[in-house]
Amino acid sequence: MAKWRGPRAALAVAAGAGVIAGLTLRTAEYPGMLPAGTPDPELGLGLRLVCAAAVLIAATLAYLTFARRQDEPLAMTCLPGLVVTGVVLRHLVVTLPGAARISPAARIVPGAGAWVLLGSGVVMTAAGLAAAFAVRKTA
Repeated sequence: MAKWRGPRAALAVAAGAGVIAGLTLRTAEYPGMLPAGTPDPELGLGLRLVCAAAVLIAATLAYLTFARRQDEPLAMTCLPGLVVTGVVLRHLVVTLPGAARISPAARIVPGAGAWVLLGSGVVMTAAGLAAAFAVRKTA
């Protein structure tokens, strides 16, 4: 399965670039100003930094995959992918509905950044799992 190592690593790096792109986009859309007392529905700075750190880890693991010519480091990219996916799912399931419940007239919906982050996190997880299955097949 060594011939697929490069494409899997490139897919993990592309998913990491997707996470960075998603971090620059809005994660919540709402028309106009929010009423006073409504929590900010955007993804918080701390969670954005966690996602950025996950991308750094995934990129390092992809580099190690090429440097060592082994799939084991790339298999670990499923963990940063799960972190990104978990952060975004929490944002979509807890934060956005919570803010919309406080101010229903605000019409708060997920933004493009949330969907890009979710898709990139899932792809990064899938790339890591594919590498893990490749390692298991060769063992």
